Amino acid sequence: MRLRTPTSLALVALTLALNGCGAAGAPVRERGTTFTVTVDEYLIRPQQLRVPEGKRLTMTVTNRGRAGHSIRIRGATRNILDFKFLRPGESRTREFSPGPGSYTMYCVLANHEELGLHGRLTVG
Repeated sequence: MRLRTPTSLALVALTLALNGCGAAGAPVRERGTTFTVTVDEYLIRPQQLRVPEGKRLTMTVTNRGRAGHSIRIRGATRNILDFKFLRPGESRTREFSPGPGSYTMYCVLANHEELGLHGRLTVG
């Protein structure tokens, strides 16, 4: 069987790419109120993060990708935290005080969120 045709190579590449998409993986539970999130080309790690309820949470975002990203956290009705543009290799730390609940972490640039740069933050 010959696998070197452009169609076969494209199917193999598509299969490999789709295997990396989809499931967000097991939730990561942080015991403390300080945590780190890493962004890359169209992926946020961890994608599911649970942190304890606290008066103040401290979040660090590190951009390990080759493109810039701007990360926000949104609740049901509004954004609660905004990390302005992070250049490749840059990290930033912010404190915030969310109430208990579920929040979406996402990149606001172009279609980065639709390409997979989003995740879930659960407080409480």
